[in-house]
Amino acid sequence: MFRINFSLPSIVLFIFILHGCSCNRKDKSGNTDVKTETKKPITIKVDRFEQDLFSINVDSIPNYIPQLKNKYGEFFDLFNFKIVNLGSSDDKRYPEALKRFITDYYMNLNYRKVMEVYPNLNGLNNDLSKAFTLFHEKFPDRKIPRIITCISGWNQSIVTTDSVIGIALDKYLGRKSEYYQKLQLDKYLCYSMQREYILPDCMRDWGYTEFEFKDSANSILNNMLYEAKIIYFTKKMLPEANDTLIFGYTPNQLKWCKNNTKEMWIYLVEHKLLFSTQYLLIRKLVYPAPFTSIFSKESPGRAAVWLGYQIIEAYMEANKDVTLPQLMKDSDFQKILQRSNFKP
Repeated sequence: MFRINFSLPSIVLFIFILHGCSCNRKDKSGNTDVKTETKKPITIKVDRFEQDLFSINVDSIPNYIPQLKNKYGEFFDLFNFKIVNLGSSDDKRYPEALKRFITDYYMNLNYRKVMEVYPNLNGLNNDLSKAFTLFHEKFPDRKIPRIITCISGWNQSIVTTDSVIGIALDKYLGRKSEYYQKLQLDKYLCYSMQREYILPDCMRDWGYTEFEFKDSANSILNNMLYEAKIIYFTKKMLPEANDTLIFGYTPNQLKWCKNNTKEMWIYLVEHKLLFSTQYLLIRKLVYPAPFTSIFSKESPGRAAVWLGYQIIEAYMEANKDVTLPQLMKDSDFQKILQRSNFKP
């Protein structure tokens, strides 16, 4: 967790004092027991695991392992088990497995490309600091994660625990990267493998971690509204981000969704799909794909999530007393639909 309280220049502090910042103020009824507090900015500094890893002297790997474990803690196990599958660092075979990874020809090419594209992360540090300052304002009792970069061998993009966000920078080298072409990755997946998607991907996946899907009724409606809540959360954390980044859509795909909201809704209602629990239908509607097959080949994947987002937005507009924390905690998706007065 990185949390730093900034010191205000004396002249700004003087102005704040004159205006009664962090002191009692009168409310509309004339009472003087209303208190306001200065906001506490969050400062994020991303740790670069890949730099530490590839700077190891390969002839002394066993000596470096305790240092890596000590510095990166939980993330070190996450990297070994879930990102590159090297196994336990306590296994006697682990030093040799780690050596193979950091001396691999392609991994070294990969690392050099990452360092070429991301020589520093100053902009990302600033953007994450702004986003998690908003997060802390809305959810002051929730922890701020430690954020660490790595290379995953093109396996992962973002990995999370309840205290860590891991960013695999080799999955954000640019949608036209020669590596992705050689790996024959689908174009719809490559589209968001750009620098500007790191921030929304981090906040969206942190939303999944903080607000898990807990509804026992695994229906299309519940899935599309849960996914839509995560999108709504992401937009609130990144108020300046374009919808193409939040949804991962091209401008044409976004336009298609806007032009076909009513038609998508009518289709789901007339075919009585909202309360369907068929797993394959849920996958077709809310999982990543080149397009949403039950709608149109011109539609983007996860088009039902766009539709769900319109419902969530309508619900919040119709119920202005509902706060973001209350929304994220609420799993009564039928109630949300009913109280949204959604009429596309």
